[in-house]
Amino acid sequence: MVASRTSEGKHAKHDFYSFAAGSLHEGSPTDFENSELWAEATFFITAGATPPVTTMCALLFYLSRNPHCYKVLAEEIRSTFQSDEEIRGGAKLQSCKYLRACIDESLRLAPPSLAVPWREQSAHDDEKTPIVIDGNVIPRGTQVGVSIYALHHNEEYFPDAFSFIPERWLAPSTPESLDGRAGRGRMHKAFVPFIIGPRACAGKAMAYLEVSLVIAKILWHFDFAPADGPLGQVGGGQPGRKDGRNRVDEFQLFDVFNSTHDGPYLVFRNRSNLC
Repeated sequence: MVASRTSEGKHAKHDFYSFAAGSLHEGSPTDFENSELWAEATFFITAGATPPVTTMCALLFYLSRNPHCYKVLAEEIRSTFQSDEEIRGGAKLQSCKYLRACIDESLRLAPPSLAVPWREQSAHDDEKTPIVIDGNVIPRGTQVGVSIYALHHNEEYFPDAFSFIPERWLAPSTPESLDGRAGRGRMHKAFVPFIIGPRACAGKAMAYLEVSLVIAKILWHFDFAPADGPLGQVGGGQPGRKDGRNRVDEFQLFDVFNSTHDGPYLVFRNRSNLC
Protein backbone atom coordinates (compact mmCIF):
# COMPACT_ATOMS: atom_id res chain seq x y z
CA MET A 1 0.00 0.00 0.00
CA VAL A 2 2.79 2.40 0.93
CA ALA A 3 4.78 1.47 -2.19
CA SER A 4 1.71 2.02 -4.38
CA ARG A 5 1.07 5.45 -2.90
CA THR A 6 4.68 6.63 -2.99
CA SER A 7 4.86 5.68 -6.68
CA GLU A 8 2.30 8.42 -7.34
CA GLY A 9 2.98 12.12 -7.14
CA LYS A 10 2.91 13.85 -3.78
CA HIS A 11 -0.29 15.74 -4.62
CA ALA A 12 -2.03 12.94 -6.53
CA LYS A 13 -4.42 12.57 -3.59
CA HIS A 14 -5.38 14.77 -0.66
CA ASP A 15 -4.20 12.38 2.06
CA PHE A 16 -1.61 11.88 4.80
CA TYR A 17 1.17 11.27 2.29
CA SER A 18 0.51 14.58 0.55
CA PHE A 19 1.33 16.32 3.84
CA ALA A 20 4.14 14.07 5.09
CA ALA A 21 6.15 13.50 1.92
CA GLY A 22 8.97 15.99 1.67
CA SER A 23 7.78 17.84 4.74
CA LEU A 24 11.39 17.92 5.84
CA HIS A 25 14.29 18.24 3.43
CA GLU A 26 14.07 15.80 0.55
CA GLY A 27 17.13 13.63 0.21
CA SER A 28 18.53 14.60 3.60
CA PRO A 29 19.03 12.14 6.47
CA THR A 30 16.04 13.74 8.20
CA ASP A 31 13.58 13.05 5.38
CA PHE A 32 10.84 10.48 6.06
CA GLU A 33 11.76 6.92 5.10
CA ASN A 34 9.13 4.55 3.73
CA SER A 35 9.38 2.51 6.93
CA GLU A 36 8.50 5.61 8.95
CA LEU A 37 5.55 6.39 6.69
CA TRP A 38 4.38 2.79 7.08
CA ALA A 39 4.66 3.03 10.86
CA GLU A 40 2.74 6.31 10.98
CA ALA A 41 0.02 4.98 8.67
CA THR A 42 -0.34 1.84 10.81
CA PHE A 43 -0.67 3.97 13.93
CA PHE A 44 -3.32 6.16 12.27
CA ILE A 45 -5.41 3.10 11.41
CA THR A 46 -5.33 1.92 15.02
CA ALA A 47 -5.86 5.38 16.47
CA GLY A 48 -8.72 6.06 14.07
CA ALA A 49 -10.56 2.79 14.68
CA THR A 50 -10.03 1.63 18.26
CA PRO A 51 -11.24 4.71 20.22
CA PRO A 52 -14.62 5.00 18.44
CA VAL A 53 -15.21 1.24 18.76
CA THR A 54 -14.40 1.31 22.49
CA THR A 55 -16.74 4.26 23.00
CA MET A 56 -19.58 2.60 21.05
CA CYS A 57 -19.22 -0.65 23.01
CA ALA A 58 -19.11 1.21 26.32
CA LEU A 59 -22.19 3.27 25.44
CA LEU A 60 -24.17 0.20 24.35
CA PHE A 61 -23.12 -1.51 27.59
CA TYR A 62 -24.28 1.37 29.78
CA LEU A 63 -27.51 1.94 27.86
CA SER A 64 -28.41 -1.75 28.16
CA ARG A 65 -27.98 -1.52 31.94
CA ASN A 66 -29.66 1.84 32.48
CA PRO A 67 -33.25 1.57 31.18
CA HIS A 68 -34.16 5.19 31.90
CA CYS A 69 -31.21 6.52 29.88
CA TYR A 70 -31.98 4.03 27.10
CA LYS A 71 -35.59 5.21 26.94
CA VAL A 72 -34.73 8.94 26.92
CA LEU A 73 -32.11 8.53 24.19
CA ALA A 74 -34.30 6.28 22.03
CA GLU A 75 -37.15 8.79 22.24
CA GLU A 76 -34.81 11.64 21.31
CA ILE A 77 -33.49 9.82 18.23
CA ARG A 78 -36.87 8.52 17.07
CA SER A 79 -38.59 11.88 17.48
CA THR A 80 -35.82 13.87 15.82
CA PHE A 81 -35.45 11.80 12.65
CA GLN A 82 -38.26 10.63 10.39
CA SER A 83 -36.18 8.15 8.40
CA ASP A 84 -32.79 6.45 8.32
CA GLU A 85 -31.73 8.71 5.46
CA GLU A 86 -32.08 11.78 7.67
CA ILE A 87 -29.44 10.52 10.10
CA ARG A 88 -26.34 12.27 8.87
CA GLY A 89 -23.94 14.95 10.03
CA GLY A 90 -25.61 18.32 10.38
CA ALA A 91 -27.91 20.45 12.47
CA LYS A 92 -30.41 17.69 13.31
CA LEU A 93 -27.74 15.37 14.64
CA GLN A 94 -26.16 18.21 16.59
CA SER A 95 -29.54 19.00 18.14
CA CYS A 96 -29.53 15.60 19.88
CA LYS A 97 -28.18 16.91 23.17
CA TYR A 98 -28.91 13.77 25.14
CA LEU A 99 -27.00 11.70 22.58
CA ARG A 100 -23.94 13.91 23.06
CA ALA A 101 -24.36 13.73 26.84
CA CYS A 102 -24.46 9.92 26.67
CA ILE A 103 -21.34 9.84 24.51
CA ASP A 104 -19.48 12.17 26.88
CA GLU A 105 -20.50 10.12 29.89
CA SER A 106 -19.26 6.95 28.17
CA LEU A 107 -15.98 8.66 27.31
CA ARG A 108 -15.65 9.69 30.94
CA LEU A 109 -16.31 6.22 32.33
CA ALA A 110 -14.42 4.35 29.60
CA PRO A 111 -11.74 6.64 28.11
CA PRO A 112 -10.34 5.38 24.78
CA SER A 113 -6.81 5.43 26.20
CA LEU A 114 -6.05 4.43 29.77
CA ALA A 115 -2.34 5.15 29.50
CA VAL A 116 -0.82 7.95 31.56
CA PRO A 117 0.18 10.78 29.17
CA TRP A 118 3.66 11.38 30.55
CA ARG A 119 5.19 14.83 30.05
CA GLU A 120 8.46 16.40 31.05
CA GLN A 121 10.31 19.67 30.82
CA SER A 122 13.48 18.99 28.90
CA ALA A 123 16.73 19.40 30.80
CA HIS A 124 17.88 21.50 27.84
CA ASP A 125 14.84 23.80 27.83
CA ASP A 126 15.83 27.48 27.91
CA GLU A 127 12.82 28.32 30.10
CA LYS A 128 14.18 29.35 33.51
CA THR A 129 10.92 29.13 35.46
CA PRO A 130 10.64 25.74 37.19
CA ILE A 131 7.48 23.68 36.89
CA VAL A 132 5.39 23.74 40.06
CA ILE A 133 2.52 21.26 40.44
CA ASP A 134 0.32 21.44 43.52
CA GLY A 135 3.10 23.25 45.38
CA ASN A 136 5.79 20.75 44.38
CA VAL A 137 8.77 21.88 42.30
CA ILE A 138 9.38 19.36 39.52
CA PRO A 139 13.07 19.03 38.53
CA ARG A 140 13.91 19.28 34.85
CA GLY A 141 13.92 15.94 33.08
CA THR A 142 11.36 14.44 35.47
CA GLN A 143 8.30 12.84 33.87
CA VAL A 144 4.93 13.62 35.40
CA GLY A 145 1.47 12.42 34.47
CA VAL A 146 -1.96 11.50 35.77
CA SER A 147 -4.15 8.54 34.88
CA ILE A 148 -7.10 9.66 32.75
CA TYR A 149 -9.21 6.90 34.31
CA ALA A 150 -8.37 8.16 37.82
CA LEU A 151 -9.06 11.77 36.83
CA HIS A 152 -12.43 10.87 35.29
CA HIS A 153 -13.43 8.99 38.46
CA ASN A 154 -12.38 11.69 40.92
CA GLU A 155 -15.39 12.56 43.10
CA GLU A 156 -14.12 16.13 43.47
CA TYR A 157 -14.96 16.74 39.82
CA PHE A 158 -17.57 14.06 39.11
CA PRO A 159 -19.93 13.30 42.02
CA ASP A 160 -21.15 9.69 42.05
CA ALA A 161 -18.27 9.07 39.69
CA PHE A 162 -18.86 5.36 39.01
CA SER A 163 -22.48 5.86 37.94
CA PHE A 164 -23.66 6.45 34.37
CA ILE A 165 -25.35 9.86 34.60
CA PRO A 166 -25.57 11.61 31.19
CA GLU A 167 -27.60 14.42 32.78
CA ARG A 168 -24.44 15.77 34.40
CA TRP A 169 -23.43 17.07 30.94
CA LEU A 170 -26.71 18.87 30.22
CA ALA A 171 -27.20 22.56 30.96
CA PRO A 172 -29.60 23.02 33.89
CA SER A 173 -33.12 24.23 33.14
CA THR A 174 -32.85 26.85 35.90
CA PRO A 175 -30.04 29.36 36.50
CA GLU A 176 -27.12 27.87 38.40
CA SER A 177 -25.58 29.30 41.54
CA LEU A 178 -22.00 30.51 41.39
CA ASP A 179 -20.92 27.32 43.15
CA GLY A 180 -22.85 25.26 40.60
CA ARG A 181 -21.23 27.03 37.66
CA ALA A 182 -17.81 26.66 39.25
CA GLY A 183 -18.42 22.94 39.75
CA ARG A 184 -19.46 22.45 36.13
CA GLY A 185 -16.39 24.39 35.04
CA ARG A 186 -14.11 22.09 37.05
CA MET A 187 -15.89 19.07 35.61
CA HIS A 188 -15.30 20.17 32.02
CA LYS A 189 -11.64 20.99 32.73
CA ALA A 190 -11.13 17.51 34.19
CA PHE A 191 -12.72 15.82 31.16
CA VAL A 192 -9.85 14.91 28.81
CA PRO A 193 -10.67 11.67 26.93
CA PHE A 194 -8.80 12.94 23.85
CA ILE A 195 -5.92 14.52 25.81
CA ILE A 196 -5.30 18.27 25.59
CA GLY A 197 -2.56 20.51 24.26
CA PRO A 198 -0.35 19.98 21.20
CA ARG A 199 -0.68 16.19 21.44
CA ALA A 200 -4.48 16.17 21.61
CA CYS A 201 -6.23 13.72 19.28
CA ALA A 202 -6.48 15.21 15.80
CA GLY A 203 -9.50 13.02 15.02
CA LYS A 204 -11.69 14.15 17.93
CA ALA A 205 -14.41 15.70 15.77
CA MET A 206 -14.48 12.68 13.46
CA ALA A 207 -14.74 10.31 16.43
CA TYR A 208 -17.73 12.21 17.83
CA LEU A 209 -19.41 12.12 14.41
CA GLU A 210 -18.75 8.40 13.89
CA VAL A 211 -20.11 7.43 17.30
CA SER A 212 -23.12 9.74 16.96
CA LEU A 213 -24.08 8.32 13.56
CA VAL A 214 -23.69 4.67 14.54
CA ILE A 215 -25.57 4.95 17.84
CA ALA A 216 -28.34 7.03 16.26
CA LYS A 217 -28.82 4.53 13.43
CA ILE A 218 -28.78 1.58 15.84
CA LEU A 219 -31.48 3.15 17.99
CA TRP A 220 -33.50 4.10 14.93
CA HIS A 221 -33.57 0.54 13.59
CA PHE A 222 -33.32 -1.63 16.69
CA ASP A 223 -34.18 -2.24 20.29
CA PHE A 224 -31.56 -4.14 22.26
CA ALA A 225 -30.92 -5.76 25.63
CA PRO A 226 -28.19 -7.88 27.24
CA ALA A 227 -28.01 -11.48 26.04
CA ASP A 228 -29.50 -14.16 28.25
CA GLY A 229 -27.32 -16.16 30.61
CA PRO A 230 -23.59 -15.72 31.28
CA LEU A 231 -22.93 -14.00 27.94
CA GLY A 232 -25.10 -11.10 29.06
CA GLN A 233 -22.74 -10.48 31.96
CA VAL A 234 -19.62 -10.23 29.79
CA GLY A 235 -18.14 -6.75 29.85
CA GLY A 236 -18.99 -6.01 33.47
CA GLY A 237 -17.05 -6.64 36.66
CA GLN A 238 -17.31 -9.72 38.86
CA PRO A 239 -18.50 -9.56 42.48
CA GLY A 240 -15.85 -10.45 45.02
CA ARG A 241 -12.81 -9.62 42.92
CA LYS A 242 -10.07 -7.80 44.82
CA ASP A 243 -8.34 -6.06 41.91
CA GLY A 244 -10.87 -3.27 41.40
CA ARG A 245 -12.90 -5.24 38.85
CA ASN A 246 -15.77 -6.03 41.19
CA ARG A 247 -18.34 -3.52 39.88
CA VAL A 248 -20.82 -5.50 37.78
CA ASP A 249 -22.22 -2.33 36.18
CA GLU A 250 -18.84 -0.92 35.15
CA PHE A 251 -17.58 -1.63 31.63
CA GLN A 252 -14.20 -3.28 32.08
CA LEU A 253 -11.24 -1.95 30.09
CA PHE A 254 -7.69 -3.19 29.67
CA ASP A 255 -4.80 -0.89 28.84
CA VAL A 256 -2.69 -1.72 25.79
CA PHE A 257 -1.98 1.91 24.79
CA ASN A 258 -5.53 2.07 23.45
CA SER A 259 -8.23 0.57 25.64
CA THR A 260 -9.26 -3.02 24.91
CA HIS A 261 -12.36 -4.80 26.17
CA ASP A 262 -14.54 -7.91 26.03
CA GLY A 263 -18.24 -7.53 25.25
CA PRO A 264 -20.91 -6.46 25.72
CA TYR A 265 -23.02 -9.24 24.19
CA LEU A 266 -26.39 -7.77 23.22
CA VAL A 267 -29.45 -9.06 21.40
CA PHE A 268 -30.81 -6.70 18.73
CA ARG A 269 -34.38 -6.90 17.43
CA ASN A 270 -35.95 -4.88 14.63
CA ARG A 271 -38.38 -2.32 15.94
CA SER A 272 -41.85 -3.78 15.44
CA ASN A 273 -43.45 -0.43 14.57
CA LEU A 274 -40.77 0.75 12.15
CA CYS A 275 -42.23 1.67 8.77
